[in-house]
Amino acid sequence: MQSSIVIKCKQCLSWRPSLIGQFVCSILLSLLPLCLVVILFLNALNKQLAVTQEIVGDNDEITKVFNNLKQDLNSLERATRQNWVLKSESLDTLIENKWSSSIQRIDELIFLSPTADYILQWRQLAEVLQFAQQHLLFEQKQDGELFAPASKLISEQTNWLREQNELRITKNQQQLKALQTSFINWLVALIPLTLLVGGGFLWRISGRLRELTSVIDKLGQGHWQQKINVRGSSELVELGNKLEWVQAQLYMLEQQKDTFLRHVTHELKTPLASMVEGTDLLTDEIVGPINDEQKAVLELITQSMVRLRAMIESLLSYNAIRTSKETVTELSFAAIKDKIERHFEHRLVAREQSLLWVDELPKKALYISIELLEMILIQLTSNAIKFSPEQGCVTIKANFKHGKLIISVIDQGHGIDDSEKAAVFGAFYQGKNAKQQSEMGSGLGLTIVKETVEQLNGKLSITDNEPQGCVFTAELPIQLTEGVN
Repeated sequence: MQSSIVIKCKQCLSWRPSLIGQFVCSILLSLLPLCLVVILFLNALNKQLAVTQEIVGDNDEITKVFNNLKQDLNSLERATRQNWVLKSESLDTLIENKWSSSIQRIDELIFLSPTADYILQWRQLAEVLQFAQQHLLFEQKQDGELFAPASKLISEQTNWLREQNELRITKNQQQLKALQTSFINWLVALIPLTLLVGGGFLWRISGRLRELTSVIDKLGQGHWQQKINVRGSSELVELGNKLEWVQAQLYMLEQQKDTFLRHVTHELKTPLASMVEGTDLLTDEIVGPINDEQKAVLELITQSMVRLRAMIESLLSYNAIRTSKETVTELSFAAIKDKIERHFEHRLVAREQSLLWVDELPKKALYISIELLEMILIQLTSNAIKFSPEQGCVTIKANFKHGKLIISVIDQGHGIDDSEKAAVFGAFYQGKNAKQQSEMGSGLGLTIVKETVEQLNGKLSITDNEPQGCVFTAELPIQLTEGVN
């Protein structure tokens, strides 16, 4: 029983809503305050409308009773004046009934409007009527002026009652307007909150997608051992699991490729060495004399073997560059220059080309992986010599800006089309200009440069040279103290 409870708790803790679920939750959260405000406003509006209806009803009822009172008083005054002349018993009865009806009307008005202001007005009217009733009905005085105070007061109260009705209606309208203003203010205040909740959801999803993009970028750069931990909705977590599977497959394929290249290149070197030795024996006529035609064939074979050896060395460099962990040492640009000059001495003489060195480095200690830097310069210089015309010049510049060593290799070739600039760094890629060269390369030189620059956390770019040719620029971070790169 306890184990089942623990399993259910773990399932609850590991539950992740889907993107649709998160979207619905964000919509509900953003709309909930608005819905509450609308409900409260409708409830308050309903109450205010009920108050308005009550005010209108009360005003109508009070006005109706008050008008009936005025009619009774007018009838009472006419009947009283007629009775002074006619002395009729029926008029006496009518007058008594009218007086009783008028007093009852005042009591009804007090009942309908129990507020202090209204009660004061109605009692004042009752006192005036009772005074007139005392003299006209009980004391039988025949003085028409006794009706004047009541008529005057009735006229004043008619205006007062109209003002009170208008005042109550105006106050009610102000309350309705204040309610409307409050509702609008709440809506205006809640709009940023709604946008904030919706924006928070989008920001959360965008953050998760940025994490995925970062993981994919690192996979593209060959970081096979990175830990993939994608958080968020169930779809994103599942996508993260798929990326882990893809990472494992890519890492396995990369290992297989490295193993294959390493074995193939090493296996090729052994028969190639035998071929070179055999060709040298034939060329030196150790095994017997050869004629001119045979020498020409042996020369072609020798050139092909030289090219094959260069390709094998490029494959070995390409395979080793990923795992290279070189110790940084102090940069000696003069030593690198001498080494590059010796490395390309025969090619430069054969093509009557030259290297122009421009050293603009500061007079202070700079630390970098010398072996990786030499590999970059060798490959870029080899590429520049290959595409530059005979008797041409290859320029190599070095300077230091903003904490970076900037190496530029400038050739005088035909240049590279913009459509090919992004592709020339791909493994085994041969551009259209390369196919026109008599000296075919392995297609790995620029790939080795690119991966070496990335190994040093640098940046590689291609620009056009004026009037012709290309400029390959490598920006490499430099250490100012000795350490491990």
